[in-house]
Amino acid sequence: MAEEKKQKCQAGAPLWMTTFADLMSLLMCFFVLLLSFSELDRKKYKIVAGSMEHAFGVQSKTPVMESPHGQDIIAKDFKTVPTDIQTRIMDMVSEEINSGMIDVEPAPEEITLRIKDSIAFDFGKAGIKKQFYPVLDKLGKIFKGMDVVVFVSGHTDNVPIRKGRRFDSNWDLSAARAVNIVEYWTDRLKMPAEKLSASGLADGRPLASNDTVAGRAKNRRVEFKIRPTKKNQPLGELNLVDSVIVK
Repeated sequence: MAEEKKQKCQAGAPLWMTTFADLMSLLMCFFVLLLSFSELDRKKYKIVAGSMEHAFGVQSKTPVMESPHGQDIIAKDFKTVPTDIQTRIMDMVSEEINSGMIDVEPAPEEITLRIKDSIAFDFGKAGIKKQFYPVLDKLGKIFKGMDVVVFVSGHTDNVPIRKGRRFDSNWDLSAARAVNIVEYWTDRLKMPAEKLSASGLADGRPLASNDTVAGRAKNRRVEFKIRPTKKNQPLGELNLVDSVIVK
């Protein structure tokens, strides 16, 4: 009976493992390159970071015996509109949002509500439409119950106003519309003057190109920017008055 020849095993790892290791190294380099080429959307990151903060208690305040270091710098980067405040405002005007009457844009330290001028005013006029009064009443009650300042701004397209009209320019028209809204709130809802601000920006802040009809229609609008009363205060520290009921 012939004896079986014993084969000697080569020292070290098998040959196939060298090829496998090279493949894994190449894949890792590929994903590192993809990550280095990608861009971070800072605005979306701040909103997500703020939502995670309030959902899981990240960056919660804890009493300390000594002054923390670097806290202000970190807070400025992560201040964002809190989800609870957003939800309550959007719930109160959900009908107007769903119908397209109001557009909402959250930002790190403010919330912007946009309304088309055709809903609030007649073309080239500053008088508030009767159909817009219920919306103003609802918004006014919401703002009155919060520790915020509301910046009302009127916006127009770049088409000059014809001579002989009541308003001499788009600046005059946009400012008159903002002032009329503020005066309506102060007269009807008795809102304090320190909570309101009115400005006319004419065509200085366009949302779209004024070269098209659709773009000009989008630029003609009224905006409500809601900001905390105290400077450098995130909206997450505001307390909404629960006793205010919008009807």
